[in-house]
Amino acid sequence: LAQRLAAKACKLRLWDARDGTKAWASSARDNGFSVMVVSQFTLFATFKGLKPNFNRALPGDEAEPIYEAFVSSCREVLGDEMVATGEFGAMMQVDLCNDGPVTVELSGLGHKAKAVAGATR
Repeated sequence: LAQRLAAKACKLRLWDARDGTKAWASSARDNGFSVMVVSQFTLFATFKGLKPNFNRALPGDEAEPIYEAFVSSCREVLGDEMVATGEFGAMMQVDLCNDGPVTVELSGLGHKAKAVAGATR
């Protein structure tokens, strides 16, 4: 799962073509962009009223190997020097500059898997 999501994340066509002729035509890999991977496993929350509920978050000892597999797979696609990371489980301040009004959610579950997973909970 981590390998599939990493390959997809690195190859998503979120930028214009290099010559500017076509929107949504190139990826971080195509453009030689670096990426920063920051774990959010232990911060995953749903809300019950106004209070966050972290019951669906993975414990750190389960999440860290998945995070490390994702980072390793990104490095295989982009190169070691093109993937920066934070420190797993640490409090971090991260500055970023979003390039456009786009938010992308990647999920490892297909539509059928989501329906089945939702039905079994």
